[in-house]
Amino acid sequence: MTNRRNFIRASAVAGGAIAAGIAAGAATAPAARAAGDAAPDRLALLSWHAALANRRYQPAVVAVIGSSSTEGVGSVHGRGYVAVLAENLRHAFPVAGAAGGANFVAAWGRPDRWPVIASGGGRPAPPDDGWALKGWELTGGTLTHSFTGTSVRVWHSPAAALTVTVDGRPIPASGSGPLAAGSHTVTVSGTGRVNGFVTFDGDEHRGIQVWNGGHGGRTTGSFAAQTSAWAPSLAEIRPDLVILQLGVNDWRTGVPAATVKRNLKAIIKAARSAAGTDPSFVVYGSPRVGPGRAEGFGRLAQAWREVAAEDSGGYGGTSAVTYFDLAARQLPPSGDNRLGLYCDDLIHMTDKGAAHTADALTGFLTPD
Repeated sequence: MTNRRNFIRASAVAGGAIAAGIAAGAATAPAARAAGDAAPDRLALLSWHAALANRRYQPAVVAVIGSSSTEGVGSVHGRGYVAVLAENLRHAFPVAGAAGGANFVAAWGRPDRWPVIASGGGRPAPPDDGWALKGWELTGGTLTHSFTGTSVRVWHSPAAALTVTVDGRPIPASGSGPLAAGSHTVTVSGTGRVNGFVTFDGDEHRGIQVWNGGHGGRTTGSFAAQTSAWAPSLAEIRPDLVILQLGVNDWRTGVPAATVKRNLKAIIKAARSAAGTDPSFVVYGSPRVGPGRAEGFGRLAQAWREVAAEDSGGYGGTSAVTYFDLAARQLPPSGDNRLGLYCDDLIHMTDKGAAHTADALTGFLTPD
């Protein structure tokens, strides 16, 4: 299937990109793993750790595929666990001049203060399209995104007839050249499907990139059935690590654990085939969420573990998939939410809960 995520270079021209530049980064010590945490399978994370070691010379890239928690529902935009994980990794493993941008912001989203403003004609595109399985169908309206960085791209369908400006200046077919580090505004107008905005802040060619592919309400079945929609994106992202935060919505809607397991394996297979890399994978297992229901959750958690244990796609036929057990760090919110890690719906994480999760993931992903 044709890759839907082309770069805008000028009106009605696909395939272009605003050129890259450089920005400053921070320097702090790597995060330590908490005492008693189960260590991940280090060989399963070998691709990720090798890329992290090489981050000064080319990007170490994380792609996160998930549902509402990955998208950041429950938190203010920029405070979800994916955004905080990116911040943590960049501070723990700094590269001078590569502060790191948002990398991907979908054309629309549910978290509060979503940084894309739609006006005029347009609507959310039909589900299951493009990276994160969502897009915005422009019908003569505009999308405006304000960002901090050194370059921006717009991913859109090949058939779109669009005009793009940055800070009010049209982008020529040859590209705009590097942007000065700082605040900028990109505006897209016309007709066609826009998947989202790719922004960098000195991390175009080095540092750490973290790409958010979250969409509220999605299941393992959503991604397994639509690999031709999202997987081609990985050829551009080129991840060294893929985090899969999927399965809870399946469980909540009665999907058998065996089906979840089969779907996750299909997603991993599609990601391997499309990425052009040999990525490591993390299967993210959450605590039991939602008010009260417990039936079948143990079987879901076992399915998550088995996906990691049964993989043989790593080096020397070992597993390249490891299991991140968030339930070992958090109580089920329906049983005890006194710390306020989850919202009143007992499903989505608060800003505090998202940061707690990101800190746990940072320790899990950090080489010993």
